[in-house]
This record gives sequence, C-alpha cells and structure tokens, in this order.
Amino acid sequence: MSHQTSIATLRKYSIIAWSASIFLAAFGVVSLLLFVRPSLIGVYSDSTSGYEGNPIWLVFGTLFVILGMVFQSIAYRWPRHLLHVLSTQLAKPMRLQIEVDGGSDHTQYYACLSDDTVGANPNGWRVGLWAPSPDIRDLIGHELSTIVYIDPQTAEPAVIEYANGYLWAMKGAVISCPASTYSGA
Repeated sequence: MSHQTSIATLRKYSIIAWSASIFLAAFGVVSLLLFVRPSLIGVYSDSTSGYEGNPIWLVFGTLFVILGMVFQSIAYRWPRHLLHVLSTQLAKPMRLQIEVDGGSDHTQYYACLSDDTVGANPNGWRVGLWAPSPDIRDLIGHELSTIVYIDPQTAEPAVIEYANGYLWAMKGAVISCPASTYSGA
C-alpha cells in the first residue's frame, strides 16, 4: 500500500465515522419529535399518546443529538489533526511490532513502539490503530523500523510511517508501557 493510499483510507474512515454520527444525531432528532409532536414524523393520531410527552424520548433524543454532535466533531477534526502532524512535525526513528486483539465482535490492532536511541525514554507506547491498512496482517510477528511523528499537544505518537504507508493513532488510545514487554528482551 502506498502512502497516498494510506491517506485515502484515513479519509474513507473519516467519512464513514462522520456519516454514522449524522445518523446518530438524526435518530436523536426523531426521538425529540416523538416527544414533542409524533404526527410530524408520520405517527397516526390514534397512536400518538404512547409517544407524546413520554420522557424516555426526551432523554434519548437529547443524548443522541449531543453524542452525534460530539462524534461529528471528532470524526472531522481527528483526521485533519493527524494529517497536520504528518506535514508539520519532525519524525523520529523507532521500532514497531503489531499486536492483534481479536474478539468475537471486532478486531483491534495495536502498534507497539520502542525507541532505541541513546538517552531515549526506556518506556514505549502501545498505540491503538485507526483506519488500519488492508495489509496490516502481513506486519504481524515482524519487527520493523519505522518513522514516528509525535503529536506536539500530547507528546505521544500520532502517525507511524513504515515502508508501505502510514498507520494512524486512534484518539485517546495511546498507552505508555515498558518497552521490554514487547521488544523481545
């Protein structure tokens, strides 16, 4: 996978997340309309008594609208922030190993990073990956040399550049850990 394909994959995931957040907010608006006036969304007048004024529709409607707006903001800002870090920050070489946490309902990929430079922090990072590339399974079990772009706001890895593209850090999924736990030492 090329670097441009990695950026296109990030944008595709961003659009999917943004669309899901729009759907969530729309469901919240429908719930609020059920609370206020169900006939506006096609509920027959003889059935409105079960919806109109029922506080559960107000609670869920408000919750879904707020969550939808928060997720829209994250889905819009985080990919832009990652691309900004990629284009403006200096990179530092590190070692990379990919871990897989496969459950029955999802699979999560993690990048385990360690810095071998003299005087470097002995801790590494376990980074949850967002928008993983289709060829990420080929990286499992191999130790790779990578270039890592550090987020200046958090001093944590944000973008990992390897030979075939980029790996993107998931917002809030970076954990500092001892480098020896995954470096083979």
